[in-house]
Amino acid sequence: MKKAFSFLGEAALRRARRFVGGESGNATVEAALWLPFFVIALMAAGQVALIFFGQSVAFAAAQTGTRAYSVGDVLTEGETVALIKAELSGTTKNATVNVAINDNLITTSVIVPASDFGGPLNFVSQFADLNVRVFAQQRKEF
Repeated sequence: MKKAFSFLGEAALRRARRFVGGESGNATVEAALWLPFFVIALMAAGQVALIFFGQSVAFAAAQTGTRAYSVGDVLTEGETVALIKAELSGTTKNATVNVAINDNLITTSVIVPASDFGGPLNFVSQFADLNVRVFAQQRKEF
């Protein structure tokens, strides 16, 4: 009786059995299945990090404007708003800035859409409706 695959030769038949019975490629298959989830998680974490970075930039701009108004470098609330918007011009054009003075206490609020800080991908669309809000207060010194 002839073997079914005798035309392959004995060496080729051994390699075929080893290939079919081996489990060395299982890790590759599992990695291919899990890789999209890791990439999505990494991109979401990157976008959240960009939003936190944007929050710190907005807070630094609010502090700079409030400090300039408090020591007399700028003399009006309008100049303070313009200074803060100039500080944020490299980051966002959609900032809403409010400056108020009450009993020698200067209060500055900056509101920026979180989507402005999302980076080039804007991967997580749930951040489209969120706003980043920061407040700074300081006593007027002059």
